[in-house]
Amino acid sequence: MKRIRVCAIAFLLAAIFLSCGPESDILAASVPTISNATVMSQSTSLTLPTGGVVYIYAFATDGSSRSTGFVNALSVLYPPSSITNANGNAVAGFAFTTSNTNSYSTSTKSYTVAGFSVSGFGPLPGNYYRPMTANGISAAPGTNGVSVYAVVPGPPHFPAAGYLVVIVAIGGDEQCLAVSAPKLPGFTIDASNSGSGSPAIIIGHAYPVGAGGYVVTMVSSQCAAGQNPNNAADFIEAFEFLPTTTT
Repeated sequence: MKRIRVCAIAFLLAAIFLSCGPESDILAASVPTISNATVMSQSTSLTLPTGGVVYIYAFATDGSSRSTGFVNALSVLYPPSSITNANGNAVAGFAFTTSNTNSYSTSTKSYTVAGFSVSGFGPLPGNYYRPMTANGISAAPGTNGVSVYAVVPGPPHFPAAGYLVVIVAIGGDEQCLAVSAPKLPGFTIDASNSGSGSPAIIIGHAYPVGAGGYVVTMVSSQCAAGQNPNNAADFIEAFEFLPTTTT
């Protein structure tokens, strides 16, 4: 039995700025930017360049035995999440943190780690990050495709345009993976190890994105010989970041 979990997380950042003289007037508009997207086969640790405001990490394994989640995770910002396969083993997961290094543990033979940083989103560092939406769904055994509906909010409470949307798709014990987002403007694949023989992860993004809803689809398969369908599981998330605005 293959399990699939789909989540859409919109990271919309809210802040209260206290007037404290001239410094309250120096906040400038900035562009939300993804940097250093990396996917590494046969590795359980990843160190990214410094300079990001937040870092998001993902892992995938072959699901044949036990694994534990990332050591660095800020649960107050975004609880670390993982999905188990039909055998009860964690086969894919995420963590959200301000650390540029992270790692997880696994006793499986095939595994992958991935990550990226984001900066330039609003408000500025040191303020409150709030997950706005979270949706989950499961699919029937043998399903090799799933879609996430990325919801980008807008007026009256949020800007109408200028969002960064980052898509991360994970094929737990699935070595071939594809992601399509035909309605998401300018969607680009930043990093992928699909077809490498290790569990596949794809990171992609779109910018600038206006308010609305966008369907993103992943298609996965166990393209290596001798795979056990009970080890497989799919995981896809959409992360949405607000632009900053001039004060």
